[in-house]
Amino acid sequence: MLKLADFIKLIDDTFYMTNRAFPSFVALSLGAVAAFIATPAQAGTQYVGNSLAAPPSGGSDGVPPFVILGEYNSAGPSATSSVTLPTGTVQDVDFYGDNYNFTLYALSLVGSNPGANEQTFQVVASETFSGSLATGDHTLAVSPGFNVTAGDLLAFAGIGPYYPQVPNDAANSDATYEDPIPGGDFIATPPGGAGTQFTVGANPDPGATYQYVSDVFQNQGRTYSIGVDVSVPDAGSTLLLIAPITAVLAAMKRRFSKA
Repeated sequence: MLKLADFIKLIDDTFYMTNRAFPSFVALSLGAVAAFIATPAQAGTQYVGNSLAAPPSGGSDGVPPFVILGEYNSAGPSATSSVTLPTGTVQDVDFYGDNYNFTLYALSLVGSNPGANEQTFQVVASETFSGSLATGDHTLAVSPGFNVTAGDLLAFAGIGPYYPQVPNDAANSDATYEDPIPGGDFIATPPGGAGTQFTVGANPDPGATYQYVSDVFQNQGRTYSIGVDVSVPDAGSTLLLIAPITAVLAAMKRRFSKA
């Protein structure tokens, strides 16, 4: 791939050689460069998350847990998830529900502690949403700058998204956590903002920041109706534009270097 610095140097060299003798060529080149600068790379949008269909026997939490999508493993927290983000920028969050008060998170793995059956994550980005709506599918705009990297995990803390009020605990469903102290109340204190690190553990784990909620209802693992739309830059269109411009300028440089 041609680096921008190399591209600029090629233009500069070409203009230097042709500016006096061939002003029309220079004008043509300037027009091509202007077109390149004015045409942004096209972007695609990718949905990441769970189904937004009304969940059977669905409802929202009465108290706010902390949830990492696709990360549940009955043996203990996973270092990976079945729901991972691509590199891009989160544009909005979608969920099925009504009254809501939750914070959306992107997380990266810091490390694993198999001996303690714990995982350590770091907050990459976060934003809080609160309001009241009629029950249904909803889309909330995310503020600019919610940038994520391929492999980041999706999480939220709070209430709002519905989930089936039935036993689940399926592998790779949404891991649901609470504060370990006092524990047993299904309530989690939300993590802090970007850069905050925390540990998650099985139940009980008083040494972790969060532990699985009690499995008395057989739903430590759940399936919340929530997801995000991620804008993913498409470098292909930019490369298609660079190629012909580069070819023209390179041909000019070869021609006039022989003069």
